[in-house]
Amino acid sequence: MNTKHVTFAGDFLKKTEVDILRPIEAVLERVGDAALRKMKTYTEPHDYRGDIEGGLSGSLAWRTAHNHSEVTDEKDLIEAPPVHAVDIGSANGHAFVREYGSGPHLNKEGSPEFIAEIIEWAASRNPPISEEGAWAIIKTIRNEGTDEAPFVRPVGYQMRSIALPICREAISTYWASQRQV
Repeated sequence: MNTKHVTFAGDFLKKTEVDILRPIEAVLERVGDAALRKMKTYTEPHDYRGDIEGGLSGSLAWRTAHNHSEVTDEKDLIEAPPVHAVDIGSANGHAFVREYGSGPHLNKEGSPEFIAEIIEWAASRNPPISEEGAWAIIKTIRNEGTDEAPFVRPVGYQMRSIALPICREAISTYWASQRQV
């Protein structure tokens, strides 16, 4: 019998599940880093203290089942996603309000902190906003709420274009490193 066939053999077939999953985790982390950089382009202009550490941008992070990026405060970390996934965002309470806006602030809970933050933010502007101006802003936010400034949704729409080049490059690099017989 004259049979023609192709045999696939090589280092890849000798890999353990851990050896195969390690590069996948690395790709997820690279995708998380790239998406995080993009997300921060949406949040940084709105950070109230003018620096990443003090604003929403400092709370943004990516997280996989096994690792996460640095955050200013561990309480801002999102929950770990399932294996073979990367989530990007923030568990900071301010994140939801920034993404979707808010209605009037009728609840007095947290009011002293809210007032202090607005006054601090106003004073940090260049040029500074007076305390009277800060109170006008406080009154407007309390009566009218805040507009949305989305940062998750726009990056979500761009994830394919963010991840695709990273995945293609990682696959090419991985296969190029495998000895085949």
